[in-house]
Amino acid sequence: MKKDNSLLKTISTHIFVLKLAWKIDKKRIFMEFLNTICYYFNWLVFSVLLMQFLFEQIDKQGTYSQIMRFLWICVLIMLLIVFYQHYFKQYAKPISDVRFYDGIYQLLYTKSCQVDLRCYEDSEFYNQYMLSIQKAQALIPEVLENISGLITRFFACIAACIIVYRIDHYAILFLLFPMIGNLIFNRFLIARVFQIEKESIAFKRMADYVNRTIHLADYAKEIRLTKVFYLLKKQYDRSVAGMHEVIEEYSTLNCILYYLRQFFTFAILLECTAMYAGYRTLETGTMTLAEFAIFQNIMCASAWIFLYFSESLMTCVKNSLVIDQIQGFLEYTPKIPEDSDGIMPKLPIHTIEFSHVWFGYKEGNYILRDIDFKIENHTQTAIVGYNGAGKSTLMKLLLRFYDPDKGQILVNGIDIRKYNLKAYRRLFSTAFQDGKVFADTVEENIKMGRNDLQNIQKQNVNSSSVLQPKASQDTIWHSLHLAGIADEISLWENKEQTILTKEFSKEGHVLSGGQSQKIIAARAFAQNSPVAIFDEPSSALDPIAEHELFTNIRSYGKDRILFFISHRLSSVKDADIVFFLENGRITERGSHQELMSSGGSYAALYKMQAQNYLADELD
Repeated sequence: MKKDNSLLKTISTHIFVLKLAWKIDKKRIFMEFLNTICYYFNWLVFSVLLMQFLFEQIDKQGTYSQIMRFLWICVLIMLLIVFYQHYFKQYAKPISDVRFYDGIYQLLYTKSCQVDLRCYEDSEFYNQYMLSIQKAQALIPEVLENISGLITRFFACIAACIIVYRIDHYAILFLLFPMIGNLIFNRFLIARVFQIEKESIAFKRMADYVNRTIHLADYAKEIRLTKVFYLLKKQYDRSVAGMHEVIEEYSTLNCILYYLRQFFTFAILLECTAMYAGYRTLETGTMTLAEFAIFQNIMCASAWIFLYFSESLMTCVKNSLVIDQIQGFLEYTPKIPEDSDGIMPKLPIHTIEFSHVWFGYKEGNYILRDIDFKIENHTQTAIVGYNGAGKSTLMKLLLRFYDPDKGQILVNGIDIRKYNLKAYRRLFSTAFQDGKVFADTVEENIKMGRNDLQNIQKQNVNSSSVLQPKASQDTIWHSLHLAGIADEISLWENKEQTILTKEFSKEGHVLSGGQSQKIIAARAFAQNSPVAIFDEPSSALDPIAEHELFTNIRSYGKDRILFFISHRLSSVKDADIVFFLENGRITERGSHQELMSSGGSYAALYKMQAQNYLADELD
């Protein structure tokens, strides 16, 4: 029963790849099969039939013109085959490979943008994702080549058996040896090689991480100023040692299997056929010297054909295991589909409510516990607390990167799971502390592919539609002014068209940590949505720049619902309401003055940070 299931799995996974290939480039399928057929037709004509014809003509004393006529026909066929094979290899195949590369990665990238964020915290899923990325590049070309080879070699094996049978009925039994060598021993060998790859993927990920860390500029200062290099090297050495252990675990039996495959495929076959043909030629005289040469040639060629056929067969099994991983990733159904349809949110946003929300990244291990609050429009809300209290997680739930384990999140009194997801997320302008600057222009780093940015100075965020007019350059520059970086960028030669990072351009501008945060803040300002979230937007800024940024954030938030998270409590004094989180719970809530008066954890933390101006605050 297992074999049937395995066979069905192998067939279904290869049908999956063939469908992908048909969808991306239909012509390649036919061209791949024709190329393989040409190869084995070439072998059949020139390695077997031509030699057999020449020996027969010599034995029968055929005419020179007959031999030359046959040779010229063979040469013409060979030239046509060689022309096609070169055309396919040098032109058609490389172009088609690029199409397949683009097609498969478009699917992988699209899917990677859809999978739940929770998946990236699942090491098993992430290993599957990395294996898919690593193996996908050559997946379709390799599978097509192998399938065409398998089918063509199957018929070549039949042709070889027919030719051998015509020469000697009993000699067909010798072809059982390569079948045993390849279909039995090679099957186990290939399965074990794939298992090595599968068990090594975690170690390869560790080695890849060290490789990236060593050559990225982001880590260069720490590597030079500390001894972290030796820690990284230990990680790298552990990954290499891990791969060695995996290989050593399988190597002994693999060597035995490889030896047995070669022994049955070639050694026994060639020795037995040589002795048998020699006996018939020298002892019984029932085989001519010409037949002896042809027989040896066809048996040797048959061994290679059976070897390649069995390798194609076993490669199908191996590829099936890889395809199954990629297919599983591509067919993964996210719990929060990015194309989730639903009702369209209507403006203005009157209320945002967390109703007894519980959430944990792992089942039963709650990060947030019984979060319950309701925010009205035009309210500026600060969320503060110690590291790991769940502040950023709270905002991720609001953006519906995750769904609560218990409770509801309501916007305008409607559960956010009922909204069209893309339209819902357009309600938010966001700037996260771990936001990234991409290798593109300043303008594109602000727009982030959005062509529906609002004009900050002209657009009313309380309009009745989520759809907004196209952004103008004024929108880009105004957002940069609010973020406090417009004056710097105006002095750059290419201004907003300056490329950021040197990833792809020598003229790229490398930003400081504070400049990067300002660019990320400018993105949020440019979007100008009815709800704004600023998560630690000033952690890399100096006090003056931080004060200016928060002044602009508060001004920006007057006509909308504003959430901001900051570890510097001096920046949250003017918030309408402050939530203090401890151990995943809101333990204190109220205005800054109310919380200071209550003398709780918020006041204690504020006093620790604000000793220099505490006297003024308590007056």
